[in-house]
Amino acid sequence: MIVFNFNVLAQPAQEFGSRVPDRDGVLLWRSLHESQVGRLAVVVDDAPSNEMLEHWLKLNQIKAVMYEIIGTTEPKVKAEIVARIMAASGSRGMYLDTDPATVSNTMKEGLPSILVCQPFVIRQEWSSPKQMRSWDTLVTEVEQQALARSEKNWGEFD
Repeated sequence: MIVFNFNVLAQPAQEFGSRVPDRDGVLLWRSLHESQVGRLAVVVDDAPSNEMLEHWLKLNQIKAVMYEIIGTTEPKVKAEIVARIMAASGSRGMYLDTDPATVSNTMKEGLPSILVCQPFVIRQEWSSPKQMRSWDTLVTEVEQQALARSEKNWGEFD
């Protein structure tokens, strides 16, 4: 069984529901899903409920054979839970996580593990911070553009 930590699949955010899929993590999931159908699982450090986690996974088309909410970010505890999941599956697998301490502890447990490092911006000079505009500003802009389009041919006769 191949066990993914949810942090590999989703970018960090303040609230669980506002987490967006990480492009590289989901690509890794999909590439392994082809050959490992029925052997991919997800563990989540903390999620509000099973229903919310299941909804997020369905919404992003990530079909796991099982998922479990661990409820802690303690690396040693996470490693023990992952070891139990793999032992229950009856086969030797692999664990993927973004936390180096957890990966170190899973390796101490004797589990093959991969540390996934996902930069948000590859180079700082490529980032362009965008300011979010308020809804009122957007409505005003759309109305001004519509008025400008209608005034463009206002003086012409049909």
